[in-house]
Amino acid sequence: MLPSRVPGTFFILPLVLLATMAAPAGAQSLAQPNSWTVTPFIGASTGVSGANTDNSLGLGVGIGYDLTSNLGFEGELGHLFDVAGNDANLDWSVTNVSGNVLYHFDVQHVTPYVTFGLGFERSNLDFKNPDPAALTIPSSTEVAYNFGGGVKYRLNDNLIVRGDLRRFQAVDLAPDHWRLYGGVVFDLKR
Repeated sequence: MLPSRVPGTFFILPLVLLATMAAPAGAQSLAQPNSWTVTPFIGASTGVSGANTDNSLGLGVGIGYDLTSNLGFEGELGHLFDVAGNDANLDWSVTNVSGNVLYHFDVQHVTPYVTFGLGFERSNLDFKNPDPAALTIPSSTEVAYNFGGGVKYRLNDNLIVRGDLRRFQAVDLAPDHWRLYGGVVFDLKR
């Protein structure tokens, strides 16, 4: 099981160190100008806000376009299956759709990156046996933003593995959370 909180230094310190490292001669980002990528991923949430919430497994896909070797854009769809945890009467799924900007750093052997995105978060509550007298929170779709970073490592000419950690913040009722995922990037050549 993932911890309920991700310490800020666990996330921020490695990104600051990677961002301030001088790139060795010949270091090059894995991102190639004017190229498309598709990244299916599996992940998990942690640090989900709200009472009676828990971590959840999730799936998703990102479709990216690298404008330069450093700057890229990505559309992403991610889904968490049940952040309500072990509540047999409630399933609480969360779906994110976002557009993200990625900045890739020039580091030898791997490519670390940071990202920021804006989109929508759909929080869907499904009560198995609703109590007519109980006050229930409605399902909602809200504006959400995300920020984070990760690292990419090339396996061969067409495949890259990727690890990513992001914080998702919604503006109202949908739960805020961290998402950690691993994915395989299919590098579609021009």
